[in-house]
Amino acid sequence: MKKILFSLSLSIASLYATPPSWYTQNNITHTNYEYIGYGSAKSKAEAKQIAKGDIANSMHTSISSSIELKKSSGSNYSKTFSQNITQKSDIVLDDISVIKSDYIDGYYYIAVKYTDLPFAKKVRSKFSDIDGIDKEHNSYLINTMLLKELKDEFGFYPKVSISKGTLNIGNHSFRITQEILKKLFSSRKNQNIILSMPSSLRNNEYYFVDIVTKIKGYLTLIQIYEDGQTSVLFSNKKVTQNIHLEYPNKDQYDGLQAYLNDNQTKTKDMTMVIVCEDKKDFDYFDRISIHNEKYAKVYGKIFDMIGDCTVSSSIIEIRK
Repeated sequence: MKKILFSLSLSIASLYATPPSWYTQNNITHTNYEYIGYGSAKSKAEAKQIAKGDIANSMHTSISSSIELKKSSGSNYSKTFSQNITQKSDIVLDDISVIKSDYIDGYYYIAVKYTDLPFAKKVRSKFSDIDGIDKEHNSYLINTMLLKELKDEFGFYPKVSISKGTLNIGNHSFRITQEILKKLFSSRKNQNIILSMPSSLRNNEYYFVDIVTKIKGYLTLIQIYEDGQTSVLFSNKKVTQNIHLEYPNKDQYDGLQAYLNDNQTKTKDMTMVIVCEDKKDFDYFDRISIHNEKYAKVYGKIFDMIGDCTVSSSIIEIRK
């Protein structure tokens, strides 16, 4: 009987266990661009998920409040307001960190933090000292929107590497979302490589890529799609000066086909013409004739490989 009473008293004690004060008071210090979420559950994973949901709800409340403020402030349209609402509505809460965790009487109490900043500002916030960061010299990368935004924050183009869907600067790594990948897309004209192709097409339309190269070397034609998948159209074709090429051959093909996936209404593809003094090992990437997604997200390796090459690129928008 004593054992039963003892067990019962333990159950009552755990039922009325006191959560930590930081959890009940929600008083963790944070800045105005940080969201703190709180969660409690018997498993740590579930508690973290609840805390993540708490942040999502807070952000939704913030958006709703902003909309009410906009309604009451008149009928003038605000482009900036619209952009901010869109960014917060579409945000993916991947970069969340656990900042506090306690385990009390069978329950996990967790606080997580999400930093709601533009990507470049979020990257810069991770560095207290930037004196030791190398500078980027890759001629393609420093012309992209992403590196220009990073320059605005750092004061110079920081040396970056891209691998397996992450951007690496110094000892820090940052996940590259589809929106960030778009900022690595760049329409870049070069006087030594003239690239001509449509800027917009409808789904399933055909087109050709026209290339005039004024320099000799080894020419490669590559496409990178919005999801990061990369295809080599052809690689290391030896060319002399003032060569005109059209891809694919009109006598043999109807052209390249612009296409959307079933869940897409629009997309953007980037075509890159690359001329290098020496051959590069582009066999690492998928050939367009092989529908194999084994190397679907290795686009970052391209940027590392072409730093000493001459590049022209063009972006094509495809719509339904």
